[in-house]
Amino acid sequence: MTIKRWFKNLFPSSVAKVREEKYGCRMLSARNVADTEARAITARVQELGPWFHNYEIASGIWTNSSGRFPGIEYPLGRWQLIEPLLPNVKGKSCLDVGCSSGFFSLKLKELGAAYVLGIDFEQQPQAIEQAQFAARTLGLDVDFRIMSAYDLGTLAKKFDVILFMGLFYHLRHPLVALEAAHAVCAGSMIFQTITMPHKKKLSELDPATITNVHRDSSTMSDDRFPALRFVEGTLDGDVTCWFIPNLQAVAAILRSCGFQPGQMTFTTEKEIIVSCSVIRR
Repeated sequence: MTIKRWFKNLFPSSVAKVREEKYGCRMLSARNVADTEARAITARVQELGPWFHNYEIASGIWTNSSGRFPGIEYPLGRWQLIEPLLPNVKGKSCLDVGCSSGFFSLKLKELGAAYVLGIDFEQQPQAIEQAQFAARTLGLDVDFRIMSAYDLGTLAKKFDVILFMGLFYHLRHPLVALEAAHAVCAGSMIFQTITMPHKKKLSELDPATITNVHRDSSTMSDDRFPALRFVEGTLDGDVTCWFIPNLQAVAAILRSCGFQPGQMTFTTEKEIIVSCSVIRR
């Protein structure tokens, strides 16, 4: 037995994982293409760059092979966390708010969603053009539009599943956007945001304690009281970040906007993913 085969037999799962992470997110729809088409696709990928998502747009062709921020492995790690939280999307309508280069929208389509709409606005001017090109190249029928999260109510359509990830802290009016998402949500939402440092556990005050709060009470200064930090300047050099919530604020804001927080995934001590169900009003 060769050393290579012995190592593979000894650590089969880790070897596969390293190989997958090295190249980012594979797409089931990525097809083999002839050299001439491969060169044209590669040239267009480079022309549309930089890409925020790294995934296989055609066999052996990746959107962010250089590993530029946020890195060659993104969004593979995020997808491995999100996919288990998804309900069965086969035959369902899905909305990806802040879709960026389109990876999550495209994956929802690959999972069998009947209709997928991905929207993005302002922060990444070429994102929708990237996503549209990727959809055509992969042969996936996904609707990508330049649209503000604040304008979701104009869609006059309900969605079974909504993704609202990597967006909350970039918005000047995040609750307005969440209210708009609620207006078009017929089922569930997966929400992700950065947060203030936490211990990977949500501990909330008794609801009766915060139903009617007095400004001079000790409740207001309790670490478990819902709170937002406002970023006037930059956050780690990013001028597009405005609000950073603590865990309690995440739960409270979701409830106030019509979503019932369910399973919480603490990806780091400064981030959270929440699986929510819509609250009927």
